[in-house]
Amino acid sequence: MHEGHVNLARFVLAAELVQQILFLPAARPPHKGSGMAPFAHRVAMLKIALNVEASMSVSTLESRRSGPSYTVDSLRALHREYPGRKLSFLMGADSLLELHQWYRYDEILAHADLIVISRAGISDRQCMDAIRRLPGEFRPAAESGSTFLRADRGASIHYLAGFSSPVSSSMVRRQLQAGKRPQGLDKAVSSYIRTHHLYGRQPCAT
Repeated sequence: MHEGHVNLARFVLAAELVQQILFLPAARPPHKGSGMAPFAHRVAMLKIALNVEASMSVSTLESRRSGPSYTVDSLRALHREYPGRKLSFLMGADSLLELHQWYRYDEILAHADLIVISRAGISDRQCMDAIRRLPGEFRPAAESGSTFLRADRGASIHYLAGFSSPVSSSMVRRQLQAGKRPQGLDKAVSSYIRTHHLYGRQPCAT
């Protein structure tokens, strides 16, 4: 959990598309390698990083589920935990380009709207092409300040351009494994990593 994640959440909140953001760490990500920290540590680091963020919180819902942490199943579980609440699922444009390859991707929009954040190197046209691969017909909605597309069945996709962050998770992990203090990592989170000996070699204390 680095500053890029927190700043992205602030960016979405500033767009006034949602009032609260719930971070949902995956217990068993189906496409992640073995370099991840254990679930309990990832939850603890999230809570440390979000300590002063009143509009952001962490859910441990995934720890109570069995099997791989597929998005569509997580959204169903969230609807059971928060009945009657309208949900939006936040993703980067890079994930949008691969969404048609996700497990039961065609059902995701039945459970949540999408909020897609632009990524460097991914054009608006690529994103629009990816949206056309999704089930349903999406049309621009002129009433929105952001790119806003609505399907006939009511699911919406909000595309937010203008966010950038020099920090990435892969960069932070590489710096940790090299024994360096990662750029863009909260000091308290960095201290937690040192204390619990996470991610291979430990960052220096200076």
